[in-house]
Amino acid sequence: MSGTVTVCANQVPDSCHATRCNKDGCRVGLQGAPRERIIIDMDCAALQIPNSQKKCDYLFVGEENNATWVVPIELKGGKIGSVREALRQLEEGIRMADGWLPQGISFQLVPVLAHGRKIHRNDLKVLRSGKIQLREQRKGITLIRCGDPLTKALAE
Repeated sequence: MSGTVTVCANQVPDSCHATRCNKDGCRVGLQGAPRERIIIDMDCAALQIPNSQKKCDYLFVGEENNATWVVPIELKGGKIGSVREALRQLEEGIRMADGWLPQGISFQLVPVLAHGRKIHRNDLKVLRSGKIQLREQRKGITLIRCGDPLTKALAE
């Protein structure tokens, strides 16, 4: 590991390092994703995040060709339920990531919501208008389907 990935890996207990993104009947493929990466399972007990606090499912930090991606990932295999809650989960995940990332780095923020079912038109409006902010970057949510590769979101 190098650079930002190493710094993040050292901030998080080893037991919270994941090798895949797969929860609640939804997965995101990692084929083609940067090899230099850390995937943090945000539900890991060793992170000591209170159960009452919202959080995304995973945080992916990857480096390739002098580019760094910071990707909070929320997986929704079934009905999404409250899209506002999904936005809050991504926001809280990125807030925690802010503490793990080195200051002054350049990165691409790509908040991802992977879903398994069709999203209602009104919910799509809410998702598309929602923005997640990390430091100086403000980005909209990238929607992909369960089973899609993460590279689909990174390419957008």
